Amino acid sequence: MKNFYLFTAFLCFNFLIGQQSILLPSEKTVKAFEKQYPQKKPIWSMEYGKTENDIYFAAKFTVAVKTQAYAVYDSDGNFKKYKEQISSAKIPQNAQVYLDSNYPIKSNSKSKSKSKTKAKAVVLPREAYSVLDAKNKTTYEVKAVKEGKNYNLIFDEEGNLIKTIQIG
Repeated sequence: MKNFYLFTAFLCFNFLIGQQSILLPSEKTVKAFEKQYPQKKPIWSMEYGKTENDIYFAAKFTVAVKTQAYAVYDSDGNFKKYKEQISSAKIPQNAQVYLDSNYPIKSNSKSKSKSKTKAKAVVLPREAYSVLDAKNKTTYEVKAVKEGKNYNLIFDEEGNLIKTIQIG
């Protein structure tokens, strides 16, 4: 009877551990990344595509101090896109104008009542990424906030808006 309880406990723990497992990229995917970005140490995450069978693996890694990049591959190890964090000043001028007029950055400006000096405004920068897909087409992805909602805005090389995606 003691063996039966031990076996049952062992079986239950295996099921619990199995439910917390993570789907790891295939060996082809890992080798493709290592070939393309030697000596980079990625942190892997998984993304879903348009259908439930479309599974992509994103390797997050550092390319420079405080600069993150993502290389995305399908489950067969085929390169899909490269996304690198850039300053918002590097996005095309048309995109900057569109963002400033439609998604203005709110600053917190406080004036002191006793002294006539004003505190400096705190401006939160937008997150911006340069995205290069497998066909060498460059787009720009910008994370912006409007009325308390988060958006991803995608612009082409000239700064024309392609797509707006609400993310929260």
